[in-house]
Parts: sequence; structure tokens; C-alpha cells
Amino acid sequence: MTDHQILVVGGGAAGITAAAQLRRARPNLDIAILEPASEHWYQPGWTLVGGGVFSLEETRRAERDLIPSGVTWIQEAATGFDPEHNQVTTSGGQTLHYQVLIVATGLTLAWDRIKGLREALGTGGVCSNYSKDYAPYTWEAIQAFKGGSAVFTCAP
Repeated sequence: MTDHQILVVGGGAAGITAAAQLRRARPNLDIAILEPASEHWYQPGWTLVGGGVFSLEETRRAERDLIPSGVTWIQEAATGFDPEHNQVTTSGGQTLHYQVLIVATGLTLAWDRIKGLREALGTGGVCSNYSKDYAPYTWEAIQAFKGGSAVFTCAP
């Protein structure tokens, strides 16, 4: 079993920011980030991809380059949480013990919850900046727009 004062599950923008700010405020804290991905996609930047300001590639970085100095990166996924014992199990079979747990795993898109959405995305002007698979199409659709009505929605 490995012990950490702070365990952050999720190495996206929120998890990395939390770890960096804690490390800056308290340099002696033992902080670990549990994140399986080797690539980090900066999701807030996808709005700028959809607006033609960034290319999709400009929102990608190597995860190792973003882990704050002095923070341990465990390149595995969380497979179980045991808050009664302050433990997280990992895809590699580790049991990680923590004093404080930060869960910053991000969101899971559920395109199928809206009938026909999955099939419509990326065609006929149906766009989303919530996925790297579709954000570039938003800019294509804007460039092809010849006028008329455009409908924009935002998640609640």
C-alpha cells in the first residue's frame, strides 16, 4: 500500500490545477495524481478550436509535461474507491491510501441520451465543442454558414 497526504484522481485541467495550487501553497505536501492517459487534451480550448482560433493539435500536450514539479504521477486508472478506509484501488492492482482525496475525473458525454444526436453530430451543421472528435467541425460549419438562423444550446 502506498500512502499520500493528497491523492488527486484525474489529471485533466482541474486535477493538475488543484495539485499545482496545493503544491505552491504547501511545498512539503506529498501529492500524487492518478491519471492513466499519456496525452492531455485541454478541453476548455476546444471552444477556441470551434471558433477557428486554435487547431485541435494546439490543445494537446504530453501529460508528463504538465504534472507539477514534486508531484507523483501514477499512470493508472482508479478502479475502486473505499472512503471508509481512505483507499483507492488502481488498474495496476495498487492500493493507494490518502489523507485527502480530490476526485477530478471530468465529465462523461452521453450523446445517446438525446435520440438521433450521435448520428447527427459532425454532419449537416450539428456541432459540439465538448468532444475533440467534433470541435473542428464547428469551425467548418461556421465557415460554410451562408446566413439564416443558427441555434446554440448550452448544457444546464
